Amino acid sequence: MKFFRNPFLLLSPALILGVLFADMIALKDVLFAALICLVGYVLYWGRKSKMSFHLPGILILIFSLGALLMGQTRNDFNTLNSGDLPRIALVEETEITNDDWKKVLITIQREKSGDNWQEREEKVLLYTRDQLREGDLILFHSSIEQIENSGNPGEFDAKQYWKGKNISMIGFLGENQYVLLDYQTPNWLTTFFKDIRGHLSNALAQFLPEQEASVAKALLLGDKSTLSTETRQSFSSAGAMHVLAISGLHVGIIMYLLFFVLKRFSRVISRRAAVIISLVFIWIFVGVTGASPSVVRAALMFSVLLIGQQSGRMGSNLNTLFFSAFVLLLIDPLLIFDIGFQLSYCAMLGIFLYFDRISSLLKIRSKFFKVAWDGTALGIAAQVFTIPLMLYYFHQFPNYFWLTNLGVMLVAGLILGLGMLFFAFKFVPFVNTFLASCLTWALFFLLQFVAWIEVLPASVAKGFVPAFPEMILFYLCVLLLVWNFRKKIFKIAICGLLVLIIVSWQWDRGTRKLTEEIVVFNANKPVLCIKQGGTIYGFFTEGNKEKSLRYLDPYETVTPGKLNLIELKNGITKIDTNSEIVIEKSNKSIKIRVEDKTWLLRLGYSSEEIHGMEVIDMPYLEQIKGHYNLKDGAYSIALR
Repeated sequence: MKFFRNPFLLLSPALILGVLFADMIALKDVLFAALICLVGYVLYWGRKSKMSFHLPGILILIFSLGALLMGQTRNDFNTLNSGDLPRIALVEETEITNDDWKKVLITIQREKSGDNWQEREEKVLLYTRDQLREGDLILFHSSIEQIENSGNPGEFDAKQYWKGKNISMIGFLGENQYVLLDYQTPNWLTTFFKDIRGHLSNALAQFLPEQEASVAKALLLGDKSTLSTETRQSFSSAGAMHVLAISGLHVGIIMYLLFFVLKRFSRVISRRAAVIISLVFIWIFVGVTGASPSVVRAALMFSVLLIGQQSGRMGSNLNTLFFSAFVLLLIDPLLIFDIGFQLSYCAMLGIFLYFDRISSLLKIRSKFFKVAWDGTALGIAAQVFTIPLMLYYFHQFPNYFWLTNLGVMLVAGLILGLGMLFFAFKFVPFVNTFLASCLTWALFFLLQFVAWIEVLPASVAKGFVPAFPEMILFYLCVLLLVWNFRKKIFKIAICGLLVLIIVSWQWDRGTRKLTEEIVVFNANKPVLCIKQGGTIYGFFTEGNKEKSLRYLDPYETVTPGKLNLIELKNGITKIDTNSEIVIEKSNKSIKIRVEDKTWLLRLGYSSEEIHGMEVIDMPYLEQIKGHYNLKDGAYSIALR
């Protein structure tokens, strides 16, 4: 049967559907429906069939397995009480950064309720000024609250993001709000890989300039904590952020480099030994780089391919890809909600389905240009399946991605090769300095290339906010295009539908660019903007310029325009726009007058109110009937 040739092309989607349904619907309802379907199949269809293998029944069982796994994962989710209570927690993950507030993930083990301690097992996101260690057992006494979105335009959906990691609570931990009870040493394997990563990271910091070292740590070790905001923005605008996240690209390049080196010793090293060496090296690389979902997926997939080749049982690349997803989701079903996991699998799916089709469009004899075209085709094939996700999550598209991918793939291979050599010879005097110098120049070229792409005209198209059903419809269309229809009319119809979806996205983007409004953001200090005539005037108060960009930059991403920052001082500020707009600030309030109508933004409880005004309260003020409080989200005033 065809199913036995590529079983995971059906088993993995069934498992994924079970996970998703259990997340959206009560687990008992999902399992009850699955049980009814299974019983119905066995009693009716199964009785009539002479086959010993019943595919629908197997798929229903796998669907139920996915639902059970998700139900078990969500079992201890959202069980904590809000507020300020004594709690005992274990520090699971820490973020090394130079910021004042550091991100820490903890697992609450016990929580005091009244006079009794209740057993708990739930993760919480904490921000602290202290540098806690992984394995610290602490007793802390600070308030934790539900993670909620601010309701500002273009903001990242933090609530859904952390829900995907089984985290629903957030808190801030001061230096005098906790006591260290104990330290639990992590398992030896985690400590081993962490020590190696720290040692190699220190070597890069010692031999390379600061900016190049930060990029090298991201490329070689998966450590992005030292990357500057400017570097992140530059790579994002150029469409090269995937290079800074250890993924299948890095694993593929390392595999190529390994086999290139091992081939030179083919007389000494057998093919089987070369495969074993490669597998060991790849999984050590996975451990050192932190075992992110994308790199584990790539390592698992390459491992299956290598073992299959060695055993003479070559399987379908798609089946191998879906097998790796099946295994990872069995281990952790929450990975399906990880953005990196989604982008990684979509990119590989696009490559397997579309690379050969795109590459064959041009017949090139020159070996050099053939390599260049194949690299471009590879980038286009990956983008076909990642475009909807990129637009859905990040609302922008890098127009020169094909050029970026071509340059970055060449340079990334050189950097990875030089990086591995540097790590191998870092104790050898002069050789380590020479290799560090070569690595620095390669990284410098990469940074310059990305910066050049970023400043090209129209390098980034912003303002895309596709609806979820549109994204699903897009994926269905690109999947159906690879189907061998007997009549061409079906493919023509699918292509027409794809064009309509893209036109719809562009139309919505054009509408957003023409938006004219005033927005008061949900922020602890006053931040507002006026968008009119393709220009965004962003207003901030003294000492709040950098923090105001946290609200204005996302707004500019979904509602494109030229952003101008203006400090709002006491007195009257007039803006030369098509509408008559006057902003009057005092220590107590900010008045916004648009022609003959006035809005009052109250900064404190003693603000003077005038009859006939619409009143907006800052989020830290108590809710008052008839007033709009910014804790409910940003306030928008349409100008036309």
